[in-house]
Amino acid sequence: MSDGRPTVFNGRYELLRHIARGGMADVYLARDELLNREVALKVLFPEFANDPNFVERFRREAQAAANLNHPNIVGIYDWGQERGTYYIVMEHVAGRTMAYVVRASGPVPAQRAAQIASDVAAALSTAHQAGLVHRDVKLGNILISDSGDVKVADFGIATALAGRTDAGLTQHGSVMGTATYFSPEQAQGKSVDGRSDLYSLGVVLYEMLAGEPPFTAETPIAVAYKHVQERPQPLIERGVPVSSALNAITMKLLAKNPLNRYPTAEDLRSDLRRYLSGTTDIPGRGAAGAPRPAASSTAPGAAPGAGRPPTPGPPVAPAARIPAAPPARAPVPVRQASAPADPRGPAMYGPGGYYEAPDSRRKDDWRRTAGLLIGLCALVLILGYLIVAFVDQVGDDGGDGTTVPVELVALPSVTGLSVSDAERELLGLNLQVTIVERTNETVPRGEVVQQAPVAGQKVEPRSEVTLFVSAGVPDQVPNVIGSDQNSALDTLESLGYTVTVDFVSDVREFGEVVTQLPAPGTELAAGGSVVITISTGPEKVPIPELESATLNTAFEALLSAQFRVTPENTEEASETIEEGLVIRTEPESGSLVDKGSWVTIVISTGFPTVQVPGVVDLFADSAEQTLRQVRLEVEILLVPVPIGDASVGRVITQDPAPFEEVLLDTVVVIEVGEASDDPISTTTTTTTSTTVAPGSDDG
Repeated sequence: MSDGRPTVFNGRYELLRHIARGGMADVYLARDELLNREVALKVLFPEFANDPNFVERFRREAQAAANLNHPNIVGIYDWGQERGTYYIVMEHVAGRTMAYVVRASGPVPAQRAAQIASDVAAALSTAHQAGLVHRDVKLGNILISDSGDVKVADFGIATALAGRTDAGLTQHGSVMGTATYFSPEQAQGKSVDGRSDLYSLGVVLYEMLAGEPPFTAETPIAVAYKHVQERPQPLIERGVPVSSALNAITMKLLAKNPLNRYPTAEDLRSDLRRYLSGTTDIPGRGAAGAPRPAASSTAPGAAPGAGRPPTPGPPVAPAARIPAAPPARAPVPVRQASAPADPRGPAMYGPGGYYEAPDSRRKDDWRRTAGLLIGLCALVLILGYLIVAFVDQVGDDGGDGTTVPVELVALPSVTGLSVSDAERELLGLNLQVTIVERTNETVPRGEVVQQAPVAGQKVEPRSEVTLFVSAGVPDQVPNVIGSDQNSALDTLESLGYTVTVDFVSDVREFGEVVTQLPAPGTELAAGGSVVITISTGPEKVPIPELESATLNTAFEALLSAQFRVTPENTEEASETIEEGLVIRTEPESGSLVDKGSWVTIVISTGFPTVQVPGVVDLFADSAEQTLRQVRLEVEILLVPVPIGDASVGRVITQDPAPFEEVLLDTVVVIEVGEASDDPISTTTTTTTSTTVAPGSDDG
């Protein structure tokens, strides 16, 4: 029996459980025993280990991704060769793929989708600047950690932009990637660059917002054909609740011609950050084909920053089951890419680099007309207000032409009061009050922290006073992962959260919380929804039949079935199994055991052998019995000897010799002396004994 020690790669990476299966490798959760941290271990399929092209691509994934250092890129720590195959050690991201999130929760809210796309664009920008194209940007390669961080994984089919010609890998004319997310040039087998990744990111953004990709079909070839030939239906036309700006960004990414997409991932990220900051209108929108003013102090192709003030977009509800992203950064100056003329017809890109449908200007005519009327009305109201104010100033007298001075109000100090008391006091002084709430960890909720103008300053009646009020510490979701179900429910419900419980088979004990959404530490007010996933315990699965399999085949089969293999195999001799092949497993094949259980492989050392006992000088019957007891066949040769000789009836010689190692059932020839009047002239007689199997009734 085994001592139960785990499987370890390179003397330091202990395999814990199977995580996923990709196009050319399995991924396992492992523990780096040297640095005491969890890592992901990617192991190349055995059938690819002998293919130099696949091995080279696998090696290049490690080297290429290891040189990319960015918070939105899954880190690569190590790689090597072991057990007849190759492996890569990567950063382990505890969370879910976006493919899982979209399948489980449906479309992603617009604000969150834009944040995710912005982080992916940041990762791609770093890769593109290093000369690498991802080639397989898809929901399955975008990971959302439990803390809400976005990570891009799998640069396994990335290829260098700058003139790589080695070994025919990812050559011109070859098609690599996933058909649902192909760029048109990728589907046609043409050379690709960073703009192909941006097209694939456009498909990802479209699918996050709509819940399904822009093109679907029964076969991958049919999907690829649609990427090349068909125009995607705009999100707004499908009834997806997104602003025109986010719709424009998505459709620009999905332009068939790479020249009509964003030139770089950083240009895309600028537009996404501009959208997230609330700038959803396009400044300086004019007639189709109108010349654009030249940009100053910006990169070539950048749009000017001048224009009318931005109009805030509609509020977007937060996702109930998607991990929240880190707080949005402050708005930054936006660098917009100018759009070249589209070969299909009139200009299809408005100022600011946003995509526009060809007939969008005609559809917007009524909006521009309404905007002009509203602006005119506002101008009339402003003029009227100025006239009334002027008349009040001139006519404020006592009837005899003398001006009555306005009595100023000295502002009292309301700092430290409750917001209701402060508001009541200021309203009693004929002042207007504006309340602004701010998070504060020291001042109780509802208490005035600051006022503007400050206390003691004299102001006119009806002046506005701004009160900055403490909103207290925002409610945060506690960490209940690892707790039992009842404790987790008590904790979350005591904070006013609505809790939904899901169940999943897991190596954790029955009733233990495996995951939670939103992630621990996420800001969520009372009344919000929290989803917890409870373990139903390990799943019972059968051990596969592995008799006569090679050690590597048995090892991979057990890992694929999510078992753990003990590092030291048991060895036994076998009468039927050749040396080096599997005799059996412990527990035996077909046994139903917990997924993740330890399994020992028993390996054959070859057919069993026995040491030939020495039987010379023994009487023939004793010698025969001695040889049969160790499962050896016996052949007796009678040799004539003189009458009365001491060797009569005894063994004179034996072959094989005593103490020689032979296989079971080997024939041992013994010569036995036979009395003879004329031993020289007497013919030798041979007698072969009949071997009787142990336990037989035959005499």
